[in-house]
Amino acid sequence: MTATEAEAPTPGRAWSAGPTPLGALFGLTVRQHTHGRRLVVLQVLYLLPCALAVVLRSLPTPAPPDALEFALVFTLLPHGLAPLTALLYGSGIVADEVEEQTLTYLLLRAVPKWQLYLTKLLATVCVTTGLVAVGVASLYLAIYAGTDEFGAAAGRAGRMVVIMAVAQAGYCALFGFLGLYTRRALVAGIAYIVAVEGVISTLDFAGRMVAVVYYVRTLILRWLDLPKEQLDRCVDAWGMGEVSRTGAADLSKLPTGGEAVLTVLVAAAVVSAASAWLFARTEFRVKTPGSD
Repeated sequence: MTATEAEAPTPGRAWSAGPTPLGALFGLTVRQHTHGRRLVVLQVLYLLPCALAVVLRSLPTPAPPDALEFALVFTLLPHGLAPLTALLYGSGIVADEVEEQTLTYLLLRAVPKWQLYLTKLLATVCVTTGLVAVGVASLYLAIYAGTDEFGAAAGRAGRMVVIMAVAQAGYCALFGFLGLYTRRALVAGIAYIVAVEGVISTLDFAGRMVAVVYYVRTLILRWLDLPKEQLDRCVDAWGMGEVSRTGAADLSKLPTGGEAVLTVLVAAAVVSAASAWLFARTEFRVKTPGSD
């Protein structure tokens, strides 16, 4: 072996350098997620509603900020942008390594396979939560900047970030499982977003409680301290609770905030454990660079 060959790093070795192998893998996964075309596409998708809010506020008859908040923050974000972000990254937790022919180098490490999967999943949740948090802050800024309600809206923005962080844990766990279960995870994920998060969640029956967005809506109603008009609009549009004769929204039939958070996180933990178990017992047939 020549000196050049001895000094040349093998693919996948970079993540072994660091305080711990799993810590280095976490950092490597974050770097992988924050580079590439997916990030550019998502940046454009998040900028579009912000630009739309600015345009609608600039019209001779500006759109009311509360209407924009309902349409863009309470509807578009949890129904479309947030789950799509989780799908693009979550479904690729393993598929990306297979595509880039680096999975073999991960599996050669003396680390249990289930720990590899959970580490990459945790990094994915952190990255997607960060992207959604920036999206929430940008939307609130575009909607409420320069208005008298900006201070109250800023407080809602902070709580909305926490709500969406809970949602991302659920979405990433689900789409990570789909990425292991089927090669057509993107198609299956989009079908889930449309059918479950988009359609079933709007129907007033017990089945909608399987949708992550049901708990997002519950937390919005419970945690955001919405003005009465906004609260009534959400209750009517989502069919969650009732507006009594006195004009007060009755949310007694909904889960409490703590129950909603616990339900999503427990479901995410169960699905993540199942995914880690599946990953540990699956034989992946991949080629390494330079192999026939």
